[in-house]
Amino acid sequence: MARIPLVELENASDEVKAIYREVEEIGFPILNVMKLFGNDVGFLGGFVTMVRSLYAEDSPLDPRYRELAWLRASQLNACHY
Repeated sequence: MARIPLVELENASDEVKAIYREVEEIGFPILNVMKLFGNDVGFLGGFVTMVRSLYAEDSPLDPRYRELAWLRASQLNACHY
């Protein structure tokens, strides 16, 4: 059981529902972490902006820099890429 409640679509505010729809439109499922962030619409909105910048097909971020961001994050977290 989660210590912080997850915001399900049926219980979400209109702002959070709009963000959930935006996430689905760019091809991502609504993950539990996003439902957790749904408790703070500003944080969820910022997170989705970051996800869109990194992963969406129409991302304004050049693919070269997106790849560098993935590599650097993996390096900092001692993860194998």
